[in-house]
Amino acid sequence: MPSLPVLELGPDPRERGRIHGETLGVAVRDNIETYLARFEVAGASRSSVLKQSEEWLAFMRGDNAEYAEEMAAIAASAGVSETEIAMLNARFEITYLAFGSEARSANRKLEQEGCTSFGLMPEATASGKTLLCQNWDWLEKVRGRTYVQRIRRSSTPGEGKPDMVGFSEAGIVGSKMGVNAAGIGLCVNGLVTPMDGTTGLRKPFHVRCREILDAWRYDQALTPVVQTDRTASSNFLIGHADGEIIDIEATPEFCSYIYPVDGLVVHANHLVKEARTTSQMERLSANTLYRGPRLDRILRKDLGRLDKAKIVAALQDDFSTPAAICRLADLSLPPEKRVITVAGVIVDLNDRVLHVSDGPPSEAPFVAYPLYPERPGSGAV
Repeated sequence: MPSLPVLELGPDPRERGRIHGETLGVAVRDNIETYLARFEVAGASRSSVLKQSEEWLAFMRGDNAEYAEEMAAIAASAGVSETEIAMLNARFEITYLAFGSEARSANRKLEQEGCTSFGLMPEATASGKTLLCQNWDWLEKVRGRTYVQRIRRSSTPGEGKPDMVGFSEAGIVGSKMGVNAAGIGLCVNGLVTPMDGTTGLRKPFHVRCREILDAWRYDQALTPVVQTDRTASSNFLIGHADGEIIDIEATPEFCSYIYPVDGLVVHANHLVKEARTTSQMERLSANTLYRGPRLDRILRKDLGRLDKAKIVAALQDDFSTPAAICRLADLSLPPEKRVITVAGVIVDLNDRVLHVSDGPPSEAPFVAYPLYPERPGSGAV
């Protein structure tokens, strides 16, 4: 069965970065070119993006020295500049600043990121487990340039940082989806508001993702999102194996919180609860308006009986293809803007297992990546 590259990593950030750069060097360089080309299509020159990336590099060095140290080692091993690696790790902020500009342009054909995620409490699943799931819809050219990292640091609560397994893009340190030894898990969605870019440089999205999975306690996992303002809007779905899930709509200045109803919470790419600013993703991708409600209806009819087969079927839904829950490429768009479901993800918080499809779930099987492969599995999702 085909699988993603898996990096077996330890507690030392420089060694993690060295392995990352040496193993995924070609994919790292490909991702750099993919994003620089995407920014050019959005009207941002390579020189301006790299100049902005230098500012982000300096900020990240001061904000999270360990994260910056790992980035530096990736750069050295992959044969690229630290500025280019900083660009990948701050690409969320750079991307959404570009998207904000595109959203205000009425005469341009636009198509952007669109993820659909959901959380299932124990009472909603057939197994009684807590699960976080999503389709990660992003640039088609990123497919084949992603990886899974399994980091061994500590399995003893409160002693060092917890072990974790997560999914990310080559060259990016933080995992957008994952689970750690404490049973804390993460999925994410993009948002766009007119406030994006108005608060200056703040802790980047991917650094926040790493810090969430660095936490032993649930309150510590929420802190990286809510403690400081943000440069760009994003949605964080954070859960705990003991049966807690909170969905956080995080705009640059505000946070709103959505909790499961009857054990289910679903989110796409437009603001649902936050009303202090305006949601703009629907101007870019109107499909966000039906993906979330449709997925909620599909799942809600089977609450208490949701197993892996039903979850995968929901993630394979093709209504209004190619702009469906399971996203396929719109061939009418230029290659730089084509979006697909790069990966479907099911995060089993109880067994600490990441299930990932390398491509749209309608085309690629889900492969299990346990945090502790040496431990016997406990059965179905």
